[in-house]
Amino acid sequence: MNAPASAGARWLPRALGLMVAGMGLAQIGVALFPGEARYLQGIEPWTPFHIHFGSRALLLAAGVSLLALGRGIARRKRAAWWLAVGALGAGPLLHLGLDFSWRGALVSAVPLVVLSRARRLFTARSDAGSLRLAGGLAAGSAGALLAFGWVVLETHRVDLEGRHDVLARLQAVAELVFLQSSDTLVARTTEAQTALYAISFAGAAAVLLVVLAALRPVLESPRPTVRETERARGIVQTDGRDPLNEFALADDKRLFFTRDGRSLVAYVLWRNFALTLADPIGPVEGRRAAIRDFIDFCADQDWEPVFYETGPDSTEDYAAEGFIVFKIGECATFALPEFSLTGKKYQDLRTARSRAGREGLVLRWLAPGTPPEPALAAELRAVSDGWLARKRGGEMAFDLGAYSEEEIIARGAAVAMRADGRVEAFATWLPYRSGAGRCLDLMRARPEVPGAMDFVIVESLLAFQAQGLAEASLANAPLANIQPASAGDSRHDRGVRYIYENFNRVYGYKNLFHFKNKYHPRWTGRHLAYRHRADLPFIACAMIAIHSPGGLWRMLRS
Repeated sequence: MNAPASAGARWLPRALGLMVAGMGLAQIGVALFPGEARYLQGIEPWTPFHIHFGSRALLLAAGVSLLALGRGIARRKRAAWWLAVGALGAGPLLHLGLDFSWRGALVSAVPLVVLSRARRLFTARSDAGSLRLAGGLAAGSAGALLAFGWVVLETHRVDLEGRHDVLARLQAVAELVFLQSSDTLVARTTEAQTALYAISFAGAAAVLLVVLAALRPVLESPRPTVRETERARGIVQTDGRDPLNEFALADDKRLFFTRDGRSLVAYVLWRNFALTLADPIGPVEGRRAAIRDFIDFCADQDWEPVFYETGPDSTEDYAAEGFIVFKIGECATFALPEFSLTGKKYQDLRTARSRAGREGLVLRWLAPGTPPEPALAAELRAVSDGWLARKRGGEMAFDLGAYSEEEIIARGAAVAMRADGRVEAFATWLPYRSGAGRCLDLMRARPEVPGAMDFVIVESLLAFQAQGLAEASLANAPLANIQPASAGDSRHDRGVRYIYENFNRVYGYKNLFHFKNKYHPRWTGRHLAYRHRADLPFIACAMIAIHSPGGLWRMLRS
């Protein structure tokens, strides 16, 4: 991992990127509003990238390229540094033509020197496959542009003033591609000028494709090796205090280990957003350092870090690193030694337990590591398939398990079944807190026996209590907020409440909260931490994508 740039040094890439992007926006503006070109004509001689005012299409293509390049420079991308250095280095060389300009060469040389001295700041990687594509496009485009340019210049030879030897034509094509105009060959007629525009536009389009391909963020993160998974398992078992920490070992997660090797961050990548699950797993005193390490790691991949479903005691750590933090749900937990079914508030649970007894249901535990017999495995599959069919959707992911016989064997299950072997409901529980806690994961039930799932959960909690476990969790209730609305709520809080109140049909947020709330757990807030307000719509898309592999449509159907 590269050492992070100091806070004082990070302003330079941002300033250079802003300058380049500003030129790109100006060119796009002139392309869209050609009457305003006069504002750029005065400063054009003092800019390192040439601005040509004759073709709106050419201006637009060049402007988009500069905008993309500026964004890459601001994000400290190594490929953007090479592209900028190459473009600025070509400028002084191309100014060695017939109409040499010391001013033009100097204007190009100054940012070139600045970039050269700041090379160590540009550490963000690009996608390896996209870089190979960019290299292929660059090589192929170079040959195609030379051939196209040669044909165009030969076709309009009589209308072009200047030298026509091989080196002069190569110089002219290079000028038309990189400077968007040529001093080596000058058009005498409108038709010839249009032909030169065609070479410049083809070059600008090729440059744009190369820039866009070269500056893509890392699109894939390698799956953890067996050794890394075992290392992560050790950290989860030792320092996994959060009910969600066991999901760090799921197949969809990628793993990041901090510099000191003591903490772990589990994340899923969607485009250039790296969404973590809960807080970093490790010693509490090392949490802020772990957050910083992950931020620096994401910067090197050109990713945007998003901390999702973080706990209530870490909000200050994220705020100190410049993150916007707001509540997105609640997590239900119990202190098992204090759990009891006595009292009026537990009447519904006692009724569900009594009904299950009258129906002849008993709870059977499938021990982890023991495969269920074929008949029972078929019953479990039938219950799960029926549950999914009634939802009209697919399995969820990220912070929820998916049914598989392998998962049942690995985790075990609590099964409500009749004497004839028919399964009415089952649930799986994940360990946390070094085995002293259990977190509810899969819940699957047939609809014929109301309260069958409550029977499974209650009997499980009582069994955990009898085993001397310290804590249990019913996991999260997304978008729920046990705090009453107030005038001091932020826009984020009001937005979450609006979705919770008005989109229950999409996911059943209210239903899930009320189902868990009847157990009267201890609710603790879950939060989202992100850095840029403009990213929030994309983060929402990322959350849908990572939770529902079938995307928004499948979630809506469910």
